[in-house]
Amino acid sequence: MEQVSAGGDDVWLEAASWSDNRRELRVPTALEGSLRLFLGESESVQVVDVSNRGCRLRGVTLKAAQRVWLRIGGLETLVGTVAWCDDGEAGIRFEQRLPRAVIMLLSGGARDDDGYEDI
Repeated sequence: MEQVSAGGDDVWLEAASWSDNRRELRVPTALEGSLRLFLGESESVQVVDVSNRGCRLRGVTLKAAQRVWLRIGGLETLVGTVAWCDDGEAGIRFEQRLPRAVIMLLSGGARDDDGYEDI
């Protein structure tokens, strides 16, 4: 992993490893969201981090490959698929990539991170 400074905050650029192929910046967050499965009821989740391709959730029990609808703040609903799940956490891969401006908004500021690669 390569550490990147983002306006005084330390964030991590995670390179490909044995467990994933992520190359984009994962921006830490502390946001509440709601998650819904197809034909299911919404449940509250915590969004732990977010990137242009996905996010990590805490406080949810899911199964890999489930399709989900995620609502974070005032954003339109994000559609994704559960990439992994373990011990109350899950990784969601978005169907549509998020623009840099949305990620910066979710991270609590509109700063421009030099280490961010919008791939």
